[in-house]
This record gives sequence, structure tokens and C-alpha cells, in this order.
Amino acid sequence: MYSFWMKAERFYTFTMPLIIIILLFLIIAYVFVYSYADPNKPLRKYVTRGYLGLILISILYFVWGQSTYNHWVEQNEYITPGIRSHSSILGIKTSEDPAIVRAYRRSNSLKVNLLELDMYEAEKVSIPFSYTYAGSQEANHYFTYGDEDQFVFKMQGEINWTEDERELVGFEFRLTDKRFEELGFYNEPDTIFDSLSLPESEQRELSDLDIYDAVPITEMISGWNFGRQFY
Repeated sequence: MYSFWMKAERFYTFTMPLIIIILLFLIIAYVFVYSYADPNKPLRKYVTRGYLGLILISILYFVWGQSTYNHWVEQNEYITPGIRSHSSILGIKTSEDPAIVRAYRRSNSLKVNLLELDMYEAEKVSIPFSYTYAGSQEANHYFTYGDEDQFVFKMQGEINWTEDERELVGFEFRLTDKRFEELGFYNEPDTIFDSLSLPESEQRELSDLDIYDAVPITEMISGWNFGRQFY
């Protein structure tokens, strides 16, 4: 995968743009020669044939590259600043804004995109969830904790209502080749939240609970990425 990616990326971000720039430069030279060459001499004809030949060869090369490396284009659609911190064009490194990176790394689409990328392998994980469900209000789910359930935290996300399961489910992602880190890809440190499974008997609307001081679930469970939580 790494070898293919390097060849494809070199084609799309270096070779192809360079050829286009050269052809644009040559068209200026072509117009100059065509305008000032003696129309009675064969120079015009040779220059025209030569330039058209270069264009034809370039088109054939681009078609070959597209058919060979099209999978790179498909994969690249899933890459966001939250997955790759920098890239390059014509050998010039371009880094993403750190604020944009942080926002994308808390995006709810991060898990979906990572599952589509070949350079990541995913492992589904689950851990027990022992907190008491207090109910839901709008997009928030509330839970109590403490010796007397006197504290509250909240979560935004999907809950699967089951018969008796109580577990937090997520995905751990790792790069299949650590050399991708040199290209700006993150080797995911956190487990990305997928869903929470709770017994259906606990499903209820929130009532008679002071939620003003509710803390986010991110303060309760470390090592997990719960996406963008609005407070």
C-alpha cells in the first residue's frame, strides 16, 4: 500500500502539475515562434507538429496514470485535516492550520473516513459501562455517578437499546505501515466512539434532575474520542 501510495501521490502532486506547467510555458514559446516565423518556411509546421505531439503524449500519459492510480483519487476523498496534518504539491510541504486539525479530529465523520482508508486497520473494542442512565433531553443523554449518584455527566451520540447489554463500543485505528506518519498521517492514539449499548428497560425521558453542572463524558472516560460534543 505504501509503495503504491507514494507512486500515485508523486504522479498527482508532482509529475502531472509539472507537465501542465511545462506545456503552458511551451504554448507561450509556440505562439511566439508561430507569430514571428516566416510563413514560407517549414518552421511553423514543425513547431506545430512538435507541440501537438507533446500534448498528445501528455494526454496519453495522464490517461494511463488515471487508470493506474485512480484508487488514490478515491481514497483521497476521505482524507481530511483530522487524518493528515500536511501534504505537498510540487515538492512544497503545506501544513494544515492546527485549529482546523483539532476541529476535524473531533468531527463525527472521522470514524467513517478512517474505515474507508486502506492505510488504516480497525479493531472493534468494547468496555463495560456501569453508570446509571438518568434519561435524555433533546440531543443529550444524562448519567449519574458518585456514591449517592449525586453527580451528573452528559453525552451526545448513539445508544443501542438491548435486552441486558451495558457496554461502550468503539474502534481502534492503526496505520498498516508506520512510514505513513512521515507523510502526515496520524497514528490514532484514542479509541473512537461508535455507540453505547444499554438495557431497553432503562430508556426514559429526563425528569427531576439538576443538569446545570453536568460535565461532558470526555471528563469521565479517558482515552476515547467522542467526536464533537456540544455543551
